[in-house]
Amino acid sequence: MTIPLIGFLFLYLLFVFVWLIFSLIALYHMIKYGQMNFTTFFTSFAYLAGSALILFLSYGYLSQIDWNVGLTIFQGGAGMFGVNNF
Repeated sequence: MTIPLIGFLFLYLLFVFVWLIFSLIALYHMIKYGQMNFTTFFTSFAYLAGSALILFLSYGYLSQIDWNVGLTIFQGGAGMFGVNNF
């Protein structure tokens, strides 16, 4: 049984999209309902900088993968009951 790796990439992109939506909602609430002082600015900047760094590193690692390859599982059989191939 072979699972294409591109499926894992799409799951990761779905996670990033949902995370982006929640981040925008959180930043909106912080700006609208929070006090405008240095602490709010610093935490917003640190969150955005950390997020950008994580996305940049993630892109660096994920761009090196050949996404056309499949992940093969259950390739030799379990060896149970004399069956060696699925």
